[in-house]
Amino acid sequence: MQPGQDVLASLLRASSRTWRLSDGRGALSRGTASGAATRRAHALLSAPQVGPHAEWPAVALLRFDDRVRLAEGQVTELTPAFMLSIRPGATPSLIARAGGLSACESFTETPWPRWRFRGEGWLIEREYRLIEDHPALLATWRLIEGGPVQVHVAPLLVARSLEGLQCETPEFRGAVTGIPGRVRCLTVEGYAPLTLWHGGAFMPARAWQRGLAYPYDGWHDLGDPDVGSATLGEDAFLPGWVQCPLAEPGAALHIVASPEEHLFRTLASEQRLGTPPVRTLAECLAVLDLAEGERRGKIHDSAMAGAARTLRQAAAAHAPAAEGSPAAAEPPAPAAVGPLAARLHAALFERADRTGVLTRPARMHESGPEALRVAAGLVTLREFGPARDIARGYLMYLDEGLAPERFDAGGYPHYGSPEASLWLIHLVDLLARRDPGSEATQAFLQDGAYSMLEGVLHHLRSGARHGVHCDAHGFLWAGEDDEASTRADLNALWYHALAAMSQLAKLAKRRENAAFYMAWARELQRAYAERFWNEQGGCLYDEVTAEGPLRSLSPSQLYAVSLPPMLLTPELSLRLVDTVTRELFDPRGLRPRPGDGEPAPAWLGPWAAATLRSHGRDRLAKRRVRAALEHYARLGEGAAHELDARAAAELVRVWVEEIDHDVASSGLEVGASKL
Repeated sequence: MQPGQDVLASLLRASSRTWRLSDGRGALSRGTASGAATRRAHALLSAPQVGPHAEWPAVALLRFDDRVRLAEGQVTELTPAFMLSIRPGATPSLIARAGGLSACESFTETPWPRWRFRGEGWLIEREYRLIEDHPALLATWRLIEGGPVQVHVAPLLVARSLEGLQCETPEFRGAVTGIPGRVRCLTVEGYAPLTLWHGGAFMPARAWQRGLAYPYDGWHDLGDPDVGSATLGEDAFLPGWVQCPLAEPGAALHIVASPEEHLFRTLASEQRLGTPPVRTLAECLAVLDLAEGERRGKIHDSAMAGAARTLRQAAAAHAPAAEGSPAAAEPPAPAAVGPLAARLHAALFERADRTGVLTRPARMHESGPEALRVAAGLVTLREFGPARDIARGYLMYLDEGLAPERFDAGGYPHYGSPEASLWLIHLVDLLARRDPGSEATQAFLQDGAYSMLEGVLHHLRSGARHGVHCDAHGFLWAGEDDEASTRADLNALWYHALAAMSQLAKLAKRRENAAFYMAWARELQRAYAERFWNEQGGCLYDEVTAEGPLRSLSPSQLYAVSLPPMLLTPELSLRLVDTVTRELFDPRGLRPRPGDGEPAPAWLGPWAAATLRSHGRDRLAKRRVRAALEHYARLGEGAAHELDARAAAELVRVWVEEIDHDVASSGLEVGASKL
């Protein structure tokens, strides 16, 4: 992390690696390896609000400005920043405040973000973590070598959404009330105050740091969606600073920031601080860190064990052993499963009535189809309990056969496309097939899941809101008036939903229903290519309207091949996969349109499955898929946090269920660092 000759370019490179923490109930902490924020959403603490701003999580603690001071007065800043240089008559320009860029010796995001800074005669370690189920940031600065030094830490406060920007304003009260070791900071009316617990001395102040910039959000065009206006940079309020001498190695400054005024009293009542509860701030953090480490370890071990079991089942399905042949060695779960599983669990949060999946963290929006795909990834890890809870939440909100296409930050469901309903059927079918013997899954199916899904098919067939209906040929339509169309991807999901309902009907001992659904699926399969195949393009028409088919290509066409059984013939499947690969594939994912758009890693899962299925899982296809996914084979936890939750779920699924992890079939080395 040496700045070299070009500090700005060096800081941008050091800031390309990011980390993310979640408390499991919607509170987030996000940042970069350098410590400098590159996006507005990079904040040390944002949490769901109550009252007038409940529709989004509010950022309370933007960052810490921390520095190390030696006895002779030498000062080293630890946290860099991007700033705007504004000169009269000149265009604003982006500059870098290097901070501790040159002093940063190392960074790791496992088990939580941790930096080491080295200066003349000292080495300090800084780490951030969140408390499970509570919006509280724990921060520590610990002297590892040398000393004595003095640490100065100033919190920078804002009151805004993750997409907003704070401007200096007299409405920002900034009033500070405190007792030794605790400070209560007020911000803007309607936003929760922030309490700081600390192990040093708090020196009050009232100041603003102006001109903070976020280069990856377009610093030259800064608009604030909260107030609908443009602004140059962001201003953050500084209520004072905490200073603490660190005399010898092992000495530490601890700061806890939370909108919960009685945080430690609540933790004690939950018996999370020991029995009897520990009394000092350092002891409290030590107990909480131990519990968090154990929780993360359990998630990792459970995910690796579940993935190994699913992998063995998938390997047997892909290449069943011939009678009398020796059993192949059972491969372990791929190393990347652990970080990806941590990413999936970090996306889960508890609502009052259901388990949610944070797929759009900027404003706490939850996409229905994406959340249900995350639940399918949990099934791959044999995390059946959370997957059932997610499915149960969507079943609760079914309305005329439609599952919510999204939930807003307040938990209010929004309806439109039937896609979420189809993924819900897919998820329930997965649970029934992967966890058939468990009492919990049997109770889940018998307590109404199957009958509710039958109601979904009835409504989709006969007609529902938003123009959802089936035509005379059995194809599913959506949209009203001029927006009405029948889509290739939606009907691929419709076909697999019918096939899944046939299997669920068999489990429910409703044989006539099972035969009806399967006959309907086969009729749709016979007519699908005639309706959607684009012979000239070697792909599908994305959609067909009353005026005719629309020529376009998108990754979602892969659903016709990636989901078993294939909807297209082997010949058409090969042509479709080759076209999508040629026009949309990028090592980072698939583009939304030929030659345009940001590659999305979430589509690598369907692409890999479609490639293997269309080529009969031959050796060349296996090698091609593994080579294409090597970029994600070396994922650390920080890199996994760069992925959205759906991408993490798709990569978990493809690594565990689709790729053969044996050296003989792949021709590639398999080890701890390479999947």
